[in-house]
Amino acid sequence: MTSRWSHILGLCVSLSVLAQPAQSNAFAEAVAAARAGQAAQAVQMFQRLADDHNGPAQFNLAVLYALGSGVTQNDETALYWAWKARFAGVHKAQSLTSYLGHGSPESLLEKVQKRLQTDLLEEVNNGNKDAMLSLGRAYLEVAAPADNEQALVWFTMAAAMQVPHASKWRDVTGRKLDRETRLGAQQKAASLYQQWCDGHGAGYPDLCSYKS
Repeated sequence: MTSRWSHILGLCVSLSVLAQPAQSNAFAEAVAAARAGQAAQAVQMFQRLADDHNGPAQFNLAVLYALGSGVTQNDETALYWAWKARFAGVHKAQSLTSYLGHGSPESLLEKVQKRLQTDLLEEVNNGNKDAMLSLGRAYLEVAAPADNEQALVWFTMAAAMQVPHASKWRDVTGRKLDRETRLGAQQKAASLYQQWCDGHGAGYPDLCSYKS
């Protein structure tokens, strides 16, 4: 077994029993398919769960793409799903993103960055407030160099929508910027926040009562 297989499979082991409660049966079935050697079926099952924001499924999908098991090997897609899992709070995804990103060409990293930003912005525009925090993190952690101002815009919006941990990300990022830049980011956030609430506020009356 190559060192790549050994390293990535080592990261994957402890996640084989994790899933969100509402998706646990489907996740268990996907794990069972992978263990039974039905890799292509497992990829399809993990893909459906990953599209439904299941972090552990996103992680395992990243592993399968990295290994080329049940699907053609694709480092770009593997890194994309590893970052999605990391944003979802999967602890070992941090090690996986570091491993997959290390030594990767700049062109691949840029593709992953743009893909994450585009897809997360689409999720925000479709009404997913939790994607605001992930989008901010994409600008902060994936972009090279980090775009602290743009990250602060999305962290500020996420904090206003009471997304867990968003206020900490906002405050830490804000301290990296001068006052003028920070105030500019706040103004952008206020405008985008109001636009978002105009489109999706009916579903969040307690969070979209603010008027700029």
